[in-house]
Amino acid sequence: MPVQDNDDKRTNDQPVTDAEEELRRKQAQAQEHEHENNIQKSGKLLPFLNAKAEHHQSRIDSLDEKIANQTDKIDRNKAKIEALSAKADKLEDTNRMLSATLGGVPLVQSMIRRNEERITAIREDKIPKREQKIENGWKKIDAMTAKRDTISHKLNRVVALSDAIKSFSIGFNKHRREAFSDAMDRLNEATFNCLMDKKKALTAKKDSIVEKYNSPETSVVDKYKLQQQINNLNDRIQSIDERIDKVHQPDEFYSMQDNDTLDAQMKLTSDKLADVAENGIETTSGLAEDTLFYAQETEELDKSQIALLADKFNATVEEELEDDYNMIDGIINNGSRKDLEKTRADLAESIEAAQTIADNPHIRQEMREMANEDIARLQGELAVVEKALSSLDAVNEERTYEEEISEVSDWLLDMVADGKAEMSEDGAFRVNPDYYKELLRNDRHIESMTEAQAVSVMAALSNAGIEFSAAASGDYKVGITVSKKDLVALNDIMYSTIGKIARTQAAKENAGKGEKGKYQTINPEYYASLSKEQKHSRVEATEVAREIVKGLIAEKIPYSAVVRKNDTVAITVSKDNAKAYKQIENKVKGVRAAEYINPEFYKALPKEFRVTLPMTEEQAKAKVAELDKKGIAHSAVINGDKSAVTVSKKDQGRAFFSRSQLKREVQRISGQGKKQPQKQKSPKKKDTQGLG
Repeated sequence: MPVQDNDDKRTNDQPVTDAEEELRRKQAQAQEHEHENNIQKSGKLLPFLNAKAEHHQSRIDSLDEKIANQTDKIDRNKAKIEALSAKADKLEDTNRMLSATLGGVPLVQSMIRRNEERITAIREDKIPKREQKIENGWKKIDAMTAKRDTISHKLNRVVALSDAIKSFSIGFNKHRREAFSDAMDRLNEATFNCLMDKKKALTAKKDSIVEKYNSPETSVVDKYKLQQQINNLNDRIQSIDERIDKVHQPDEFYSMQDNDTLDAQMKLTSDKLADVAENGIETTSGLAEDTLFYAQETEELDKSQIALLADKFNATVEEELEDDYNMIDGIINNGSRKDLEKTRADLAESIEAAQTIADNPHIRQEMREMANEDIARLQGELAVVEKALSSLDAVNEERTYEEEISEVSDWLLDMVADGKAEMSEDGAFRVNPDYYKELLRNDRHIESMTEAQAVSVMAALSNAGIEFSAAASGDYKVGITVSKKDLVALNDIMYSTIGKIARTQAAKENAGKGEKGKYQTINPEYYASLSKEQKHSRVEATEVAREIVKGLIAEKIPYSAVVRKNDTVAITVSKDNAKAYKQIENKVKGVRAAEYINPEFYKALPKEFRVTLPMTEEQAKAKVAELDKKGIAHSAVINGDKSAVTVSKKDQGRAFFSRSQLKREVQRISGQGKKQPQKQKSPKKKDTQGLG
């Protein structure tokens, strides 16, 4: 029997050992991957926290406005009291003068009595009422101020929590630790203040119930119910005290921690926040308290455990930063436009986050300076990406010299064939030269551009039916001439086809005003090229504006836009394009354009001879059909419930009244419709049978 030569020297236990090692390796990789993602996962909470912060800030702004209004009312009441006091003093002086001079005259005595009544009314009625209004106003201000303080504590808590999450992504260790410790100290203080606000509110409620409980008028049954409420409030107050003891630390507790402890705390809190981002947020207060609680778990760990957590967190951050740098380099060298645009958006978001820290007055000046350093670094990376995008644009949009010459030649040959252009041997050409001669010198407007640009503009002018003349001297520059009445149209066409504005008077006067400034603007130079009379501006909600702009771009209608603070966008087009804008706006908003029937009749009929009757759309359509059948001249607008029908005054009766209605109206006017006296009925004879 042949003997098998077994080269594999492993024992029976070794395959199991290898499998266990492979399993442990995969678990370690999964755990490492989980650590890498936790920072990114925790960042998903930022939109929620930003929305909370905006909500709290809007409430604070609203309360500030109400407090200011109450303060104004108090000031007005004070001024009124001063005026009333001065009036009462004047009446008293008048009475003293009258008493001293004509006090014996009955009429004067009557005047003195009336003045005394007015003085009494002022001092005992009007002034006390104003003083009561002032007192009530101060009470309202105190209540609103207390409410504002409570909301401010909530805002500070949300901002601190958001800043703690943002600190996880800061690249430099020193800056990251300082940002985290500063945010956690503020979160510690804000959470304590929020819990104390709750405790004060519950204590005040409890005191009110205790006062009612101790009242001699309270029955035994009511006292039993009140005691249950008091016990419930005591439990809730005790729960808040326990929560304070659980998470609250002394001031600047986190700023005093060493580097390893801070890194370990960041590891623990980022893991917890990642879980919350995955599983959902219950309450903001719970999220803040859990963040503080998990950071304090380092108090129960020894130094080796803290160091291990710190190393894991630092390794994760370094890997993410390296991945970011490699990603940027790779995208710049090999990436597509989509990759570059995504990187640009990510960098812009990071800059915005750092700018939030730099602009936050609650953060120490040192931290704000560090944030500014990060902004400078990120802006440098963004500039590289922008440059790569510009290069890509240049490659994609670059046209060869031969292509431009071919396009110009083809267009000119077509114009020459139609008899609208002339060409010379040296390459110069003229288009519609007779039109140039027809225009008066002071009615000509000339724009200069390259031949390729001129072809695009001239083709668009031809399609729009706008007369023009053009000439080229052979130096590849073309001058296009239009009448000054067509300057706005030329400006629109130039901006929509070649991206240049015409040398309009408004563009000269507004030189420099079309540059981007405080607000986010789109095509500001086009806005500056329009005069005030030529602008047609509309303010739209952001989502609506986005769809309208898409429509304008699709129709090649030039526009300018400004993104405003209150989530609205101001869009401007020229008045020549106002009708097209309205059509796009109606399409976006789902509004059907009004239908006009016989509008020329309405325009020809003098205003004093028109009779217009508003009605619903169904009624208007029925009335139009009826008037057509009767042969009555009319005009109508069909626009839902805003529909209306117009006829001449002489046709009012036939148009809007039925025959019976018209007959009754004629009878009323002529007096023939008066009620005829009714004939008196002869009284029936009484039945006298059986009455003797």
